[in-house]
Amino acid sequence: MSTPPNHSQILSAVASQPAHPMALAALLQFAASRTDIARSLTVLRWLEVLGLPAESIGRQRSMLSRIDKTFRHRDTVVERTGPFETRDIPGVGPLKFSTATGAARAFLALLDREGAGYEPGVLRYLVEAGRRGCLVADVGAHVGYYTTILGAAGARVIAFEMHPDLLLEVKRNLWANRLDRSHVINAAVGNYDGLIFNVRFDPTPGLRVEDTIATPPPNAIDKALYDPVLSVRLDTVFAREGVIPDLIKIDIEGYEFEALKGARNLIAGGRTRFLLEFHPHLVGAFGHRPEEILAVFPGDWSREVLEDDGTRRPIDPSGSDFAYAPDVENIKLLFCPPGR
Repeated sequence: MSTPPNHSQILSAVASQPAHPMALAALLQFAASRTDIARSLTVLRWLEVLGLPAESIGRQRSMLSRIDKTFRHRDTVVERTGPFETRDIPGVGPLKFSTATGAARAFLALLDREGAGYEPGVLRYLVEAGRRGCLVADVGAHVGYYTTILGAAGARVIAFEMHPDLLLEVKRNLWANRLDRSHVINAAVGNYDGLIFNVRFDPTPGLRVEDTIATPPPNAIDKALYDPVLSVRLDTVFAREGVIPDLIKIDIEGYEFEALKGARNLIAGGRTRFLLEFHPHLVGAFGHRPEEILAVFPGDWSREVLEDDGTRRPIDPSGSDFAYAPDVENIKLLFCPPGR
């Protein structure tokens, strides 16, 4: 029995014989972009002419037509709800970013102030992960800056953002750049599965959770003060084999420990790297000391600081890296299992 062709072989056949109906038909099971879907719709029309059973063709065409219509709807949303600015991202190229809200404009203004000095080490590290086609979880996506860059670099991305008002900004940035393998979930990430109730507030320039989000206030669902938000553990989200992130990037303003408590199984599995934008001066609000982060990961994992120039160095075990410095927003910590 011959071995079925893999995705790359099929794509190669399509590239070399773009008018070959059977090669294009094989894309139906692998459609990874709107281009694949458009090609598949074309071949279905060809196969209908060739006399294949109309019922089978109709089912496939109905599904793909609905998906194609969804993409066209998203394009319309982008066109009608701008504006956008185009930014040239090192290692990726020009990308569109929304300027429609105060949060989006404030973040772009931060980029303008920092210029090439805005987290260059993180940027390079994530772009390289994207080029390798990694599956990346972006925890604390904010307006979707890194989510968009990761997707454009080639990563498959699942982004988490708890603030409902930021959700559309992340989506529109992805839609404007036609990044169809990047997805966003409106959820907080912690050590709790279920609803939380967060005080409604303007997310400009960013979000800092300062209340106990795991305990709902009395009758919160009846009050106009709160937004109900789903809270999830990363272990719950990625419980199925085959959907294990290669990299989890976490930037949630001091709530990192709770997110890591909810990722115990992922850590034990030893297949996922963790990049933390760590806020030593904020974790105390959630009952932790910064040095405790060193005990979260197994002893054979590497523990490094990712510097702005892209170099890495071991975390100082004395704890000096966690001393509060007013001119340092956060430090970038990279935890990698052996062989990763």
